[in-house]
Amino acid sequence: MSRPWAQAGAHHLVLADVQELALPVPVTGALGPWKPPQDFVDQVLLQLPHLRPPTP
Repeated sequence: MSRPWAQAGAHHLVLADVQELALPVPVTGALGPWKPPQDFVDQVLLQLPHLRPPTP
């Protein structure tokens, strides 16, 4: 499915159910796919605890 803003012939991600964080969490990302550092993930999950994976 093409979006009006999409560049023809390129891949795009369409995000759904985006949740704004109350406090910003600074992180250096990358232009392509990247694995976020664990400390970043931990800081985000402190603000969105319902997204924390269940512990075995």
